[in-house]
Amino acid sequence: MGKIKPFVKEKNFLILMTGVFINELGSGIYLIAGMLLVLELSGSVLYSGIAVFATTLPGVLGFLIAPLANYMKYKNGLVSSNFIKALLLFTIPLIHYTVGLDVWYLIAVLFLSSLLSQFTYPIESTILTIIAGKDNVVDANAYLQTLRQSMDFIFIGSAGIIVALIGSVNALMITGVCIFLVAVTYTFFTFKQPAQPDNQDPSFKGTLKQYPKDLKGGFIYIKGSIIPKMIISAVIINFLMVIMTTNMPAFSLIKGNGNEAIYGFYLAALSLGILAGTIISPKLKHIDFGKMIIFTYAASGVMWLGTALLPLIPSLILFSTGAVSISIFNILLISSIQKQVETHYIGRVITLLTSIATIGMPIGALVGGVIGDSFSPVITVIVGSMGMIIFSIYWLSSSVLRKLPNIEKVNLFPERAAE
Repeated sequence: MGKIKPFVKEKNFLILMTGVFINELGSGIYLIAGMLLVLELSGSVLYSGIAVFATTLPGVLGFLIAPLANYMKYKNGLVSSNFIKALLLFTIPLIHYTVGLDVWYLIAVLFLSSLLSQFTYPIESTILTIIAGKDNVVDANAYLQTLRQSMDFIFIGSAGIIVALIGSVNALMITGVCIFLVAVTYTFFTFKQPAQPDNQDPSFKGTLKQYPKDLKGGFIYIKGSIIPKMIISAVIINFLMVIMTTNMPAFSLIKGNGNEAIYGFYLAALSLGILAGTIISPKLKHIDFGKMIIFTYAASGVMWLGTALLPLIPSLILFSTGAVSISIFNILLISSIQKQVETHYIGRVITLLTSIATIGMPIGALVGGVIGDSFSPVITVIVGSMGMIIFSIYWLSSSVLRKLPNIEKVNLFPERAAE
């Protein structure tokens, strides 16, 4: 077993790990209970598509929200946003047991919760480099993602059973409590806030004046880099993934002969595959990135075709193994950005990447909802699997992407290196 890195024992990193642990404990239940409750209230896969559209749309708007994180202390931002999110979730059982819950109110709460996550995500990405240091970002990301996916695997599988036993509404109360505890945990952060640029006016009027400049700054910063090409890749991946995941509640009911717990098993299988990719990603950082992505995504396409066509057990296994490539791509790319981008720009650049990449998700949700409702949820998994194979062909046809060296040598800003 390898030696534990010094940053892992650092107080702030342990607090972050604890927050992630508690958050993942509740998020597994949230994923299953939220989507099943939408399906239960509406009785239509189309509404599942609308719900996924609502939860992914804030990701497209993330680049508008990320600069706001620079105008307040990171610790305060994390605490307040998680506290508000917990209060929103508490309203679901309150309304359900009083006046009655409407599917559109539920979708609105899912939208607002996702919107708050767009504020916390760039902060977490930024403080990770402050806490662990730029030289340790690959390992730090691997630690956090391993924890996230381990928790997902353990609790998402059981979450389906929990939802079946106590109901979706009561299960969402558990998520609310977990997120409230995350907010309390983050009050113990003691990391030093990076100094703001000397020319930044901290007043409200100055903030309004500075915001458009900060917003534009993220676009200018990545100009001439290879990040836009990566963004196109992420758009395609997200589009295909959401076509499938939108239909997973209905797809799992088909595979499991109406057993609601099977939905949890499929999400647990997805988490296990992502966990496996997370664990091995640091070991793959010396392999040519371009060739690795071409091979792994073609393999994912073939495996997910088997997910659609084979019985439950082999379907679960292939769904899991097909997800390995997703985390490899995400961890190596995000780690490369965190290592090469200036600290003050990390939140904006990563959020800009994820915001544009997320454009494919709400579109995929609506497309998936229409296909699943008009034909069959099984068809959407076939569409997603074939799309992954086409994606690998896209990388193969691009000389820039095909020839990318290992992630340690990939230069995201070749024009600056030439200057």
